[in-house]
Amino acid sequence: MAEAPVEASTLPVTVKKKKSLSIEEKIDIINAVESGKKKAEIAAEYGIKKNSLSSIMKNKDKVLEAFESLRFDPKRKRLRTAFYTDLEEALMRWYRIAQCLNVPVNGPMLRLKANDFAQKLGHNDFKCSNGWLDRFKSRYGLVFRAQPAEASGVSVDPSTVWYQNILPYYLNDYHPKNVFNIKETGLLYRMLPTNTFAFKGETCSVGKLCKDRITLVVGANMDGSEKLPLLVIGKNKNPHCFKGIKSLPVHYEANRMAWMTSDIFEQWMQKLDEKFQAQQRRVVIFVDSSPAHPEVKNLKSIELAFFPSCLSSKFVAMKQGVIKSLKIKYRHCLIKKFLSSVEGSREFTFSLLDAVDTLHLCWSTVTPETIIKSYEEAGFKSQKEENDPANAERDPGLDLVTHALGAGVEFPEGLSIEEYAALDDDLETCEAVPNDESECTEESQPDETGFYTSDEEDDGGSLETELPLPSKNEALTALDTLKKFLRSQDMNDGLHNSLAELENFINPLPPK
Repeated sequence: MAEAPVEASTLPVTVKKKKSLSIEEKIDIINAVESGKKKAEIAAEYGIKKNSLSSIMKNKDKVLEAFESLRFDPKRKRLRTAFYTDLEEALMRWYRIAQCLNVPVNGPMLRLKANDFAQKLGHNDFKCSNGWLDRFKSRYGLVFRAQPAEASGVSVDPSTVWYQNILPYYLNDYHPKNVFNIKETGLLYRMLPTNTFAFKGETCSVGKLCKDRITLVVGANMDGSEKLPLLVIGKNKNPHCFKGIKSLPVHYEANRMAWMTSDIFEQWMQKLDEKFQAQQRRVVIFVDSSPAHPEVKNLKSIELAFFPSCLSSKFVAMKQGVIKSLKIKYRHCLIKKFLSSVEGSREFTFSLLDAVDTLHLCWSTVTPETIIKSYEEAGFKSQKEENDPANAERDPGLDLVTHALGAGVEFPEGLSIEEYAALDDDLETCEAVPNDESECTEESQPDETGFYTSDEEDDGGSLETELPLPSKNEALTALDTLKKFLRSQDMNDGLHNSLAELENFINPLPPK
């Protein structure tokens, strides 16, 4: 008896599962196609359809970027990104650095760090649950294993780890124009070479030497295209020489020790963050590890990268020539002003306001080539193959000494301009512990505002500040005199435009 035909609808349907390939396998496929191998053979070898292979080639750049940047585990099959992308990138960078330093990391540590990053990045609604942590570990292929006993005994050179493993992570993520380094340096702003020998071997805690000190914070980016405005930290919030002054060419702060504190650092970072937000930029700023440099919360455009405390200062770019160049230029200007007073038989006065103006002038003349070279000396990879020797900065020291001797001023024998500029390099510039109540000097006395007085208030600048501020008409007359002088010289268009800007600024002001 013949069997009844089976209806097609009753036959079992076998659905072939679509094969998923890892990123590593996709890289192999891309290489095979680019080597000239037939696509049909490649598709058969990996068990995929030709249209799937075409899709891989279409998304080749994304696959290569994911593989090369280490953002994804090579065994991972999908490239879906997380909602908190910035948090995950920060957490993964921290994890990689911990790996380089042989620091064992476990789930609770990772969860704690994730919540910490979320708070700093402003993700107040984020909470690192077990589920989120598991998905994060899966996305990046993280597996926590017990550290072998012998691994903990391996000696690691911090400098090698920093240069080979940590620094490249930041430089891969940021363009050189968005990589900054900042560094504090002390400055005895009225110190002349005629009394430097008395200061050799003495510290900031000795009498008048302490009163004449300020702290500078110097910062520039890696390609030399941008110098941050100088931050000057003095002792008095409202020195006499600032009377009537509404704006300065630098950012000015003050405390009784004239050094960097955690509060000043946080406020300054917030100001810089607002600036970079307005420019729609994301930057990284390398700073020393110090109690005066805390983690700053809710920065939107700045990532702070802290040098390990055990790292040598040779990795600090600003210390490799930028600060030296600024100080040499400043000392040169200071001596020229002193010599001008001697030659004109005038008493030499030099206030904190004079120092601020001189610092701003000198900072504007530090060249991009000096900055680039400093970053190279610090181990930061330069984007230029070589610097133009024609743009190298010239040492003005010899001319300065000759000029001083010609004016009858004795320049100490054996003291070079470099040594003179570096005499205050070892001044303390940062608070060791927040809210430190230590005194700077026994001779210094706090004034009624709570800030320590300085020499420029006592005997150096008070005479000048008693003079009345010039009127609008006097300013316009002075500008007219300046125009006549400059127009007798070979001026460029930039100077003509600057003069016009000055006049346009003064004209609308009310007469005084």
